[in-house]
Order: sequence, then C-alpha cells, then structure tokens
Amino acid sequence: MAMKTVAYALALFFCLHLFGGCGRPITTSRDTVIQMHTNLIAECSLLVEQGVREGKDVWTSGETLPPSIRKMEPQYVKLIITSSSTVIDIQLSGGFEHKGFLVVCSSEDPAFVPSKGRGWRITRIADGIFEYTE
Repeated sequence: MAMKTVAYALALFFCLHLFGGCGRPITTSRDTVIQMHTNLIAECSLLVEQGVREGKDVWTSGETLPPSIRKMEPQYVKLIITSSSTVIDIQLSGGFEHKGFLVVCSSEDPAFVPSKGRGWRITRIADGIFEYTE
C-alpha cells in the first residue's frame, strides 16, 4: 500500500513538473528583458496612450502588440492605472506557476514597487521593470 502511494505521488509530481504553468515554457529570459529595457519602456508607454485613447485595458496574444512585447509571446498584457501609478502587466504564463513582468510607466513614488498576486515574489530587474513569479 505504501509503495503504491509513493508511486502515485511520484507520477503526480512528474505530471505537475512536466505540465506546470498551464502553457508553453517560458523562453524570455531576464537578460533578454534587460537588453530590451529602453524599447520595452517606450512600447509600454505607447500601450498606455493607446489604452487610454481607446478605453482598452487588456490585450491578448492574438492581438497586435509592439515588437518587444510581441517577442515575449505573452498570454496577455494588462494596463493597470491607479491614482498614483501606471503599470503594464505582461503575463507570460499562468495556471499553477504565474510568471511575467510589471513595467512601471509612471509613479508618484520613485521607490514604487508594483504588486501582483498574494504573496508572489516581485524582483526588480531594471529601472521600472520587475519580474514576478507565483
């Protein structure tokens, strides 16, 4: 009985590891995002302008996105506007293991760190660019 339980646990672990994230594997590395820093900030600012102009706050993978963002192959891109900040959320994977980037387009607080999910890890990787993982 104990051996059967261990076998099931190992099979479950293997399946979760193999299929975790409910999507394709993440191919965008932190180094790639850092290299794209200038373009990414500019393109996110353009998305903010477009979103405000068109009343749009979510773009999905099938829609036209700026080149640097499209290259990341996101699940979605979301515009988040609050009274003190404007952030673009570029989610690369979801499901069991959410991953993505938060790009701060504007903030009243120069030390602002955006948040995502309850207890998710947020890591600053460049000025105004943060990586998140669940």
